[in-house]
Order: sequence, then structure tokens, then C-alpha cells
Amino acid sequence: MTRTIVCSLAAGLLAAAAVAQQPASAPPQAQPQAAAQKAPEGPQPVIDIVEKIKDFGTVAKGEKIRAVFDVRNTGKAPLEVTQVRPTCGCTVASFDHTIPPGGTGKITAEVDTTGFSGPVSKAVLVFSNDPATPQVNLVIKADVRAFIEVLPRPLVIFRNVLQGEAASEKLVLLSADGSDFKVEGAEASGGPYQLTYKEMGEKERVPERKGSQWELNVTVPANAPEGMLNHKIVVKTNAPKAREVTINVTGAVRPVVQVIPAQVNFGTVGGDALVGQNFLVVNNRQGAELQLSDVKVDNPNFSTEVIPLQAGQRYQVAVSMKAGVPKGTQKATVTITTSDPLRKLLEVPVQAVVQ
Repeated sequence: MTRTIVCSLAAGLLAAAAVAQQPASAPPQAQPQAAAQKAPEGPQPVIDIVEKIKDFGTVAKGEKIRAVFDVRNTGKAPLEVTQVRPTCGCTVASFDHTIPPGGTGKITAEVDTTGFSGPVSKAVLVFSNDPATPQVNLVIKADVRAFIEVLPRPLVIFRNVLQGEAASEKLVLLSADGSDFKVEGAEASGGPYQLTYKEMGEKERVPERKGSQWELNVTVPANAPEGMLNHKIVVKTNAPKAREVTINVTGAVRPVVQVIPAQVNFGTVGGDALVGQNFLVVNNRQGAELQLSDVKVDNPNFSTEVIPLQAGQRYQVAVSMKAGVPKGTQKATVTITTSDPLRKLLEVPVQAVVQ
């Protein structure tokens, strides 16, 4: 009995050792990835644009660059150009939508260099039904130079121009490469400007700059109407690479006598409550005397009072609304009579909504 148990125990130990010595089973293999999408069958188009970059080198500022790209279809099916998308500063003039197998089409794009200076690079994105190359990027490059420079810059800013007082700004036009040119005319796209120009003498010239130099005077006359200034001046020259030079003008002509704010709004108020005052300030330019001879309002539900802040210069006009005004929208106009010859009458609208 004892021998049988010992033999059984030994056999069990040997079996356990044999199992322990067996190599561990390999982990389950990962599932293979999904098969690649099936390649399109049958004849397919193939887009081929050999010259994808058009470099125009140095061009004159203001010149319009016209780039024509040849598009070939080297495939066996018609090539459909579905979209041609330019980036900012570039426009697509035309493109061939369908190009047969073995055929050649064109994409024409333009870049207006008026707003650019120095090296520029503009992209044109071409989309087609070529399954292998659905998008092709084209590039238009150039180095934009102003062959006629404007000093201090091609921009005139008229700040705080008062109606009744003329204001002038002077610009200098000179050639960037030292060549000679002539100004043949200057005109503005609008506005009240007076433009004069002359070739500068030896004592007036910008030092150490060769070639022709011209002075351009831009004047806002004293009788210019009140309002914003936002126009362009085009100077015409005989320079082959700068037939036109564009100068921007911005600013404002403000009245000598100003009323702040331009309107009075009480908002929504209660009819039985006593409403507070709103104030207008009448300002005059320094060095001139202003008198307010009369201030009135055309609605009896409102009243006015003049408070001098600085004799002959600044006045405050208090506008009040009486209590017990009927419900609804109340409108009125405050009319101020002044001694200023250009603004004898100042009119300010007044409004209140009574609940």
C-alpha cells in the first residue's frame, strides 16, 4: 500500500514538472488591418502641370501679372477640373473645365501688385477628378518694386481740418533707379482737393538721390464741406515702368462750431416722474468768439437752458423734459442760433419714450 502511494505521488510530480517545462503558448495574433481601399478600376485621368511655379522676377508696382499654366491630361479618361481656388490677392481669370485624354488645357490667374511691395508669393489651388492627385498647388512669384517712390509715403492724412481753414500736405516723387521722368498730370477720384505739382530745383531736392524729383501739393480748400475724406489721387507720368502712381488720402473736415452729442435721447421714462437733464456742449475754435443768440425747442414738453462754460468759446445747453408728459414717443428739435457765419443754425434732435 505504501509503495503504491509513493509511486503515484512520484508520477504526479513528474507530470507536473513536465507541464511546467512546456513553453508558454504564444499570445493570440492581432487581427490584420482592414484591407486597403480598392483601387479604381478602368481608365483614369492623370493631371500633369510641368511648370507649377511662375516667377516673374522684378515687376513694377501697380502692374497686373498674368500667369498662364498649361494643364495636360496624360491619362486615359477625361480630366475634370472641378475648382480653381486663388489665395488672397490673386484672381482666377479662366480655366478649362474638361481636358480630354492626351489633351492640354489652361489655367489663367492674375495678381494686381498695386497693394504689394517686395517679394510676393501667391498660391492657386487646383482640384480635379484625378484619383491619385486630387489637388495641385500652383505658385505665382514676383518682386514688386515702386519705380517711382513717394516720400514720406504714398498716404496723406488730414487730421483736425476745420471747416473754413485750408490745409495742405506736400509729397515728393522720385525715381527709385535714378532715371529721369516727367509728371504729366494729377487727379483725385473725388473730394474737394486742389492739386499742384512742379519739378524740384537743385536747392529743394532730396540729397544723394539721382534722377528727377517732383513736388506734389495736396490742399483741402477753406470752402471744403464738412465730412470724411477717403479718396485716391492718381499721378500720371511718362516713366515706362510707372505710368501711374496712386496716393491714398484720408481724414476729415470738421465744423468750426461743434455740438456734442449730435442728438439727445432720454430713453424710456415714467410719465409722472421728474426726468433729469441731458446736456449739449457747443465748442468753438480757439481765437474766434462765438455767441449764442437764441436757443429754443419746438415741443412744449421740453425746455432748454444755456450755461456759459467759457465766454465766447464753450457753452452748455441743458435739455429737460417736464413731468406729466402723455404716454408715447416724444420728439423735438433744439435749434441753436449762433454768430458763426458758416453754422448760423445748429439743430439737435431730441427723443423720449414715455410709459
